[in-house]
Amino acid sequence: MKRSQAFAVAGTIALIALFAGKVDAQCPPREKIQQVISRFEAPDRSLVALQPTEFENLCEIQVRLNQRVHIFYTGPSGEYLLMGQLYEAKTGRNLTREKIEQVNLFTAEEMKRLEALTVIRLGDGPKTLYYATDPHCPYCKKGEETLKKLAAQGEITARILFFPLDSYKDSRPQSIAVICDKKSLDDFHNGYLSENQCAEGEGVVEETRELLSRKGVSGTPTYIFPDARYHSGLLEEAELRRRLGLPAAPAGAKSGKTK
Repeated sequence: MKRSQAFAVAGTIALIALFAGKVDAQCPPREKIQQVISRFEAPDRSLVALQPTEFENLCEIQVRLNQRVHIFYTGPSGEYLLMGQLYEAKTGRNLTREKIEQVNLFTAEEMKRLEALTVIRLGDGPKTLYYATDPHCPYCKKGEETLKKLAAQGEITARILFFPLDSYKDSRPQSIAVICDKKSLDDFHNGYLSENQCAEGEGVVEETRELLSRKGVSGTPTYIFPDARYHSGLLEEAELRRRLGLPAAPAGAKSGKTK
């Protein structure tokens, strides 16, 4: 576990210990939380849900800020709101991220827009998913090997979205050049770059970045499933099959994971 995650776990455990009691938590009144939210600077703000968690005296608050749902935590009094990552110590699961992925569902209109923003299509299978990738992301290439395998077997249609990250200064121009020059996915990952920064390519990349960022996507690879949920981070073939409702791979079959 990364150091930042370890600190997050420690902080969460301390928070739970602070709120812990012999009696299960009662969340504060909605009116009180709404008053707190009304002081937020975001022009578009509203309380989506206020509900107890599985932990004693710890309540979850879902707040919509500028079209995106954020997760906060509080105790019975509601005097303080904590915004952070809640991890399950036993498994290392990021419970906050899982919940954010569940509540920030893509609308039918947004799913249709993703179809229009698709740069490359793999396969023609009955299950369609979207896959956001960056040219410098090694895990993206591993994930694509699995997608190519399932697409070749006729199980899925994978629609590739270009989501260049700001951490790499040339990711954006490379993505645009591949679109403008109609290059392949291999060219995309092999560092293809040209001076052709056409308006069409710029428009596709910027709209993709704006849409995904608004839904809370901040990294690659990111899978967007037919049920409008998304997951950021590499998935093994077995888990990908489970999420897509595909049958398990035959025993002894290669996983599609590259070295």
